[in-house]
Amino acid sequence: MRIIAGNLRGKLIKAPEGSNTRPTSDRAREMVFNILTSLFLKQGKLWPDITFADVFSGSGAMGIEALSRGAREVFCVENEAVALTYLKQNIQGLRDIHLLSQSALTPNPHSPVSVLFMDAPYGRGLWQAALPAFDAAGWIDNQTLIIIETDKKLKESLPAEYSLIQERSAGRNTFLFAKQNKES
Repeated sequence: MRIIAGNLRGKLIKAPEGSNTRPTSDRAREMVFNILTSLFLKQGKLWPDITFADVFSGSGAMGIEALSRGAREVFCVENEAVALTYLKQNIQGLRDIHLLSQSALTPNPHSPVSVLFMDAPYGRGLWQAALPAFDAAGWIDNQTLIIIETDKKLKESLPAEYSLIQERSAGRNTFLFAKQNKES
């Protein structure tokens, strides 16, 4: 797997074998980042204005892709030991990308990010538990774009506190693009 666009285009991303880490496919990443770029342009934002959190980061492909496209700062949240080994290798030598070796269910306090991307292991209720935890820790405000990657067979929906902006599928995955409902 390689980074598909930006100044790190072609960078090889290593991921562990097996089903514990499922890197988002090139095709799906391209779709997500095309949507993000379009949404940012409509808001008058450019990639250097963006902070990006890659939660349940795995190999870090989504965070590194955001960095490659010019995101100001990227946070990769991961705590699974094997994934961490690969993630550390994949981000070695890169600037403005931070590895947070912690549980996504108990994140440290943080200021709001522009994009919060979650690709939790499917069917375990982890993103549903992590989303309010990140909100409570300050990572989310009503400007944060939230993207949930899930298995399309699960037909998952967002909690009532979030509004679906759009839903897209690529391969076996569904991506839910959402914003928080509460006022700032």
